[in-house]
Amino acid sequence: MDLKEKKTKILIIEDDESLGAALKEVLARDGHDVHLATRPDSAFKIFDEMESVDFVFADCLLPQMTGIEFVKKVHEESPQKRFKTVLMSGIYSDKSFIKEATKEVNAVGFLVKPFEMDAVLKIVQKAKPKKKEETSGRKQLYQIFGSPTVTSRQKRKLIESIEEVSGFDLPFIYSLLVETNSSGYLNIYGENGSVSGISICNGSIVAVDIDDKSTFLGEMLIQSGYAVPEDVQNALRDKNNRKIGSYMIDHNQISPHAFDLVLMEQMNIRLARTIVDQKIKVSFAAADVEMSSPSIDPETLSVYLHDWIASKVTVAWLKTLFTIWSGSVICKSPTFRDDHPALESSLVKSLPGLASKINNQMTLSNFLDIKEYNELAVYKAIHYLLTKGLVVFSRKTTFSSPQEQLNVLKKIWAEIQGKNPYSVVDYIISATGSDSSLEALQEFRVVIGEAPKDMTGELFKVWSQIWKVAEEAAEMSQDITRVTQFREAAKRSEAEGRLRATSLLEDAKKSLQLNQFSNAQKQLAQAIQLNPQLQQVHILTSWARIGLMGSTVNPGTVKEVELELMQVPPEERYDSIFPYVMGLFLKAKGDLVGARKSLEKSVALDPNFITARRELSYVVTASKKQDVFTMDLKEVFVGLFKRK
Repeated sequence: MDLKEKKTKILIIEDDESLGAALKEVLARDGHDVHLATRPDSAFKIFDEMESVDFVFADCLLPQMTGIEFVKKVHEESPQKRFKTVLMSGIYSDKSFIKEATKEVNAVGFLVKPFEMDAVLKIVQKAKPKKKEETSGRKQLYQIFGSPTVTSRQKRKLIESIEEVSGFDLPFIYSLLVETNSSGYLNIYGENGSVSGISICNGSIVAVDIDDKSTFLGEMLIQSGYAVPEDVQNALRDKNNRKIGSYMIDHNQISPHAFDLVLMEQMNIRLARTIVDQKIKVSFAAADVEMSSPSIDPETLSVYLHDWIASKVTVAWLKTLFTIWSGSVICKSPTFRDDHPALESSLVKSLPGLASKINNQMTLSNFLDIKEYNELAVYKAIHYLLTKGLVVFSRKTTFSSPQEQLNVLKKIWAEIQGKNPYSVVDYIISATGSDSSLEALQEFRVVIGEAPKDMTGELFKVWSQIWKVAEEAAEMSQDITRVTQFREAAKRSEAEGRLRATSLLEDAKKSLQLNQFSNAQKQLAQAIQLNPQLQQVHILTSWARIGLMGSTVNPGTVKEVELELMQVPPEERYDSIFPYVMGLFLKAKGDLVGARKSLEKSVALDPNFITARRELSYVVTASKKQDVFTMDLKEVFVGLFKRK
């Protein structure tokens, strides 16, 4: 061990003296500063005397109090001391207890007695501070995009090493956990103190526990067509307080299989709610998890991944993520095949010929330059294919031409121009995956390429602008006072923007109800500028665009609406507005049967939705007229001349 390396300070509280002594000896021999207590009262005294603590190993069953109670109390009394907790028990070995106990104190490990001492050393070693030359976990995560040969074992180790990520990283993390047939518990800690837990068994997600307990279960049963509103209401009024599923299955109103499908969709919604635009902390603990039903298997997850990337992950975040890959060629991975289901997904199909254009010559910038391709669809489709492991980036160290460098730099300049220094630093850190602004600045220099030799052209001008802004931002980020001011100003601005956006959204709803579609579209555009993550904004924008289309079906507008509808998150699809707008869209495409079904669902969810009732009445009438013209000739004559 390097003598200059700071020793890890560890407190062990274990009433089994022989085990406690063995633990202390093993950890001390590994070079750590170890303290041992056999009772909580003596442990409190030792804890107070220690200037700092890195680890607390606590037995769950102690005299005076439990190990969990001990950890919670020291957190309350000494919040300035940050430490990692490892729980131990030989009695409490039940999987559900381990899961709950780990979550309650945010433990980094749970050792079931008897355990091997190597397991103890592994936990402590994993938590050692990274050396400067080591790469951050999140940066390593996305290096997978440039390496087709990463093994499942390497991916599992990578997941275990990750600590702080963006909520938008979760789809990729979920995909890797399933792809590698992992088993264990993924805990997610939000900035607001929320805690979510995902249980995984051999590559299938078997449980999703989040703070938001609202479910949409009744609405989902109605929307799926498995139940009618009256049955749902009767189940909710059950005097025996049975769960809605048990009641309906017992009354033969729904099959167990159908109800499992609805519960899977509920898990989808809960997972979607974890995918947020904020920094989160994650901790994955490998463990044996029992298989249960329903569960999300790899095939189902592939469908959900597409939905999350289409509806939850923002294009602004993707632009930042892909900055480092801007000049890289997109190649087919060894797992690519022409009949892969992912190539039939809505995002990929919205870009005609995308698969055939992945020919080891096209860069992301090249795809973005194709006129028929929507920019948003390109970013999201490529991200989906990368997440599924069907394509990889072939990293280039230089641009193939000055024009290619200029195209990339223009896109970067569009992202940082006019932003405050704090936002610029945020951008270059996210774009490079670095841990600090100075480290990010060095790597950002590689991203933008060398300074052009010709100092008179447009390329040099754009390069200089970008580098000047990046350098100044990195320098200013060292001033903690100014960074704090920028953060507070940004938060105030965001809060004001959210309030104004919400007001505009309500105005747009009123305009839509009055068929004032042009006005609604303007109000929604303003709302999106203020808050792109505003709820219902995509479904209302679709409504406005369909309304403006009128009776003339414009293929370009239809394609735009399809892309807009893809961006409606799963949790926003279970009120009356979504099936109503879907009904309008299907009617515009000439699918009156599909339109009628959607509108009937809308009315079933909200019988007082007058606009939906009126539209349904129109579609029913139009369907009857259409039926006359599509009937067999014999049926028409029989219908006309039969006795009344």
